[in-house]
Amino acid sequence: MAPERSVVLELNNWSLVRRLGGHEVCLLENIDLKVESGRWLAVLGANGSGKSSLLKFLASEDSPLEQDAAIMFQDPDDQIIASTACRELTLGRDGLDAEAILQDFGLQGLGDLDPRLLSAGQKQRLVLAVALAGQPRVLLADEPTALQDPQQTIWILDRLRSWLKQPGRTLITATCDRREAVMADDLLVLDGGRVVRHGPSRELMDDPLVVALVGQQSPSQPQPCQILPENQNLEPLLQLEGLSCHFRGPAGGFHLEKLAVHPGARLGVTGSNGCGKSTLLAVCAGARKPDAGHIMLADHSMYQGQSLDLDHGLAMLAPQFPEYLFTRETVEREISVDPALKSFTPEDFLQKLGLDPALAGRNPHSLSSGQRRRLALGMVIFSHRALLLLDEPTAALDLKGRARVLELLAALPAEVALILASHDRQFLEDAGCSVLNLDDHSLNS
Repeated sequence: MAPERSVVLELNNWSLVRRLGGHEVCLLENIDLKVESGRWLAVLGANGSGKSSLLKFLASEDSPLEQDAAIMFQDPDDQIIASTACRELTLGRDGLDAEAILQDFGLQGLGDLDPRLLSAGQKQRLVLAVALAGQPRVLLADEPTALQDPQQTIWILDRLRSWLKQPGRTLITATCDRREAVMADDLLVLDGGRVVRHGPSRELMDDPLVVALVGQQSPSQPQPCQILPENQNLEPLLQLEGLSCHFRGPAGGFHLEKLAVHPGARLGVTGSNGCGKSTLLAVCAGARKPDAGHIMLADHSMYQGQSLDLDHGLAMLAPQFPEYLFTRETVEREISVDPALKSFTPEDFLQKLGLDPALAGRNPHSLSSGQRRRLALGMVIFSHRALLLLDEPTAALDLKGRARVLELLAALPAEVALILASHDRQFLEDAGCSVLNLDDHSLNS
């Protein structure tokens, strides 16, 4: 006889209204939801549908949850506060063996490092370790695998399932990932802040609305964009020689003896969490001086006696955390900063990115993670720069957002060069990239 399950959450005709951009906005409307202990509820929906808003409310002081909860935000920087990884784990928890926990989460040797210096995937695993160390009864995890390499993604999903098997545990995740949806017990599908599907995962995985969000088990072979030939008759746009970057972590850094990127090239950079993908893109953009080596960007020799080199006007970076790019209080003003974007009205620009034109008056930091990512990508893609550097451009994007990014890349002028850092090998193939695996250039390999 199955044990009786307690109800940990019940919402009846519930709505969530927030004041954004000077206006009252209904983020979630008329929600009916019951969650029992011991279950995994996966919340699905397009970017901006209200997934993160639901999880944040459930973690707030006004939460109707009947049990103690911990949350993993989609952006780990939003909840990291301590000066070292060990202190992040031990705040308010005397006697905790932080080093043992860090090793368990693949973060060994990083305990005395400022957590803001970790890779995105490492930060996300640290935040998960902190959440679980508090022994919550309910875990709220917003896109818990979006920043992980394939191996770590499998590890995290297995870890979440093992944690859930403990008595009295409940898991609620927000996701665009089919693997999570399949593993979950129940699905809640949101569209425009409303529930459009709710039920057991096994009954909903083939529902057209679910398939549109997370794809099919055996999708047809994608048709990759045509790989544009590098124009070898032109000088390389980017040249790296003897480039080395050192940092803490299993890789220890990376070394590239020689790399040339010609106009029209499509280069995909991949590798495990912490191998240096984001560091390499920052170096190419002028945002991080390498520890050794020489970089030429067109005819510009970079980092001559300086730690930053951002005034070359030749390359632009869309960072892994898109909010790092935002400096203005509204989306409309953000778009107006770059003269290259002045040919667009804010509404036309947002429509090109598949975003609601009504977002023009919103603060860019109030957008959903996927909306922020698409806005940042658009600001870079339409910047008229010769070299575009995109760091994890599909992280936490729904399928429509991913397809829109591929369309925008395919429409770029033939002479524009792209360097894409991504764990998503299929996306790199679809974008027509040759692939550089930084794991093969680790200093500790």
